[in-house]
Amino acid sequence: MINLDLITGFLGAGKTTFCSILLKHYMEKGARPVYIVNEFGQTGLDAEIIKADGFNAVEMFGGCICCTLKGEVSVAILKVIEAFSPTHIVFEPSGIFIFDEFFNILKQEQIRDKCVLGNVITIIDGVNFNYSKAKFGSFLYNQIKNAPTLIISKLEKNKYTADELIADLKNINPDALIMAKIWEKFDAQTFDVLLNERKGMHFDHPDHIHGHFQSITIKPDMVFVQEKLDMFADLCIAGVFGDLYRVKGVLKTESGSILLNIANEDVNIEHFKGYSEETLTFIGNNVNSDEIEQFFQHG
Repeated sequence: MINLDLITGFLGAGKTTFCSILLKHYMEKGARPVYIVNEFGQTGLDAEIIKADGFNAVEMFGGCICCTLKGEVSVAILKVIEAFSPTHIVFEPSGIFIFDEFFNILKQEQIRDKCVLGNVITIIDGVNFNYSKAKFGSFLYNQIKNAPTLIISKLEKNKYTADELIADLKNINPDALIMAKIWEKFDAQTFDVLLNERKGMHFDHPDHIHGHFQSITIKPDMVFVQEKLDMFADLCIAGVFGDLYRVKGVLKTESGSILLNIANEDVNIEHFKGYSEETLTFIGNNVNSDEIEQFFQHG
């Protein structure tokens, strides 16, 4: 049977970064992992990031597996099994995700005969947790309550200790294993603890509110200098382009391609070593496409 790991977390929490670390761990153990990602926007950027790290990756984008792509998930899993003969599948759903819908997919006869649910892990954004809880509590609480394992990300950016956040998470899911460790310190011993089977999964049923999120993707035709990049990030954070929760994409600069991730006020920029055309995806509410277009024409 193929182990299928489910790695969840709200938009911008750090799921793809963790998946890359987990895939590397499996490879070092001699396993054959494959990564499947469901992106809410119209670009398969996360799959390109994983491919750039040397792993097999398959993307499902343009919707969420809880509704518009529900019928395609089982097909994607079966195609991955046929094409790659994996020992492990690492599945990263969109940050806008509800657990029980996915487990219903795994109960389908053609899937349950080939796959067994492995590790279920939710990544908690250590910088934006309180903001996310206030604005999108339904999704966040569902992901926290249903995961046997919770990992707090972005500890190096958090001005405070993780103790308060851990206490908050324990109030929501007292049975979960909670791990607070920066990515660089995830080693074999860490995974020995992390990947042990854990029980106590719950099933919460929040209102299905995917329609409250918008997503638009553009292909900016410009070379960014640092001043322009800073201006763009400031405008995103200030709400000029709408009530944005996540902006991500690959942009061209004078020194090469960069990967830009903005989650609330957390801005992360790094060199992009893979290949992807320049794209930007905006996810949020009341996304102002006119202001975005104006910036890239005249900004």
